[in-house]
Amino acid sequence: MRRLLALWEKECLALSRDVLGLAVLFLMPAAFIVVMSLALSDVFKGGLARQAEFAVMAADPKLAGVLERNLAGDGFRAAPAPADEAAARDGVRRGTPSLVLVVPRDFERALSAPLAAGNAPPQLTLLIDPALPPTQLLAFRQRVLGVALGLRVAAAMRRAGIAADGDAFDLKRAATLSIETIGGSGRPSSVQQNVPAWLIFGMFFVVMPISSLFVVERREGTLARLVSLRVPFSMLLLGKVGPYFVVNLAQAVLMLLAGRTLVPWFGGETLALPARWDLLAAVTACTSFAAIGWGLLVAVCSRTLEQATVIGGVGNILAAAVGGIMVPRFVMPESMQRLSEVSPMAWALDGFHAVILRQGGAADIAAPCAKLLVLAAALFAVALWVHHRRRVLAPAQ
Repeated sequence: MRRLLALWEKECLALSRDVLGLAVLFLMPAAFIVVMSLALSDVFKGGLARQAEFAVMAADPKLAGVLERNLAGDGFRAAPAPADEAAARDGVRRGTPSLVLVVPRDFERALSAPLAAGNAPPQLTLLIDPALPPTQLLAFRQRVLGVALGLRVAAAMRRAGIAADGDAFDLKRAATLSIETIGGSGRPSSVQQNVPAWLIFGMFFVVMPISSLFVVERREGTLARLVSLRVPFSMLLLGKVGPYFVVNLAQAVLMLLAGRTLVPWFGGETLALPARWDLLAAVTACTSFAAIGWGLLVAVCSRTLEQATVIGGVGNILAAAVGGIMVPRFVMPESMQRLSEVSPMAWALDGFHAVILRQGGAADIAAPCAKLLVLAAALFAVALWVHHRRRVLAPAQ
């Protein structure tokens, strides 16, 4: 135990000499957290975050007013109607407004006609801005069809001698829908996605100082002198676990504080922390062990600083891209979502989401934590095997 403590002290001294490298481990994820939380704030908001303007072009001003009144709201704002269809197309091309609903002259008469076999339903034309998000287009299309259905039902009732108007069948007045999120006090937000995501990325970035320092110690003969003192190689690797585990824990604390203070200071949402701090600490610890195991494997496999930088950096970026760190998994196609399950960063993100978003218990984090711990043990074992293999083959070369 005394030798292990001495190795930890040696590693801490080496880290203290690389102040710039330590600063990068903390400043890089903090910067990503702030930038990505603000940039993706609209994507994670429930409902339509951006107001899209629309206009209605109809020959009958009364019908145009009914359509505007029923279509407005929930992220859509009515704008003055263009003078003609050419002006409408020109305005949509410039994005002002984003949507123009063109109503034919005989629209009301076509609605009043019964839907017989020979009667085609009336046709509306919707001019859209190509930059409009698909979700907003789909939402507006459903609103148009809902309003048209209400007008048709009202026309059918008038044919039957029952007094009714189109407003009576407005879907927004059909019922009040209350939405309750199960498993948390609020809906998942941009900051609740990006704080754990970039925290995980920053924790796995310890591969850079671990591997770089290991290569330097091998090149300068430090490792050879320690081995000559009968220090087992497994203990040399364990000597790097303690200091970097503390670094990872410090990263976690500071990144969570960034989500609580720094992001809202720039105008973003405040990170809602879970009640179970012990579960959050458990996920953080398991993620740290996996990240350190990855760093030790890269350190043992790399012969030069350049190799360590390329293998560690590229490996981290690929795992982050696939694992839902850079691109949220819910926007990925189904095939990519299945592929993301192989990324250890995805396992860690699942664990953090289980605690932060869903307010889950120990059973909810058991699977991702077990995967991370198994990975950490496997990486440590592979690192020992690679070292042993090289030592056996070295005399034969």
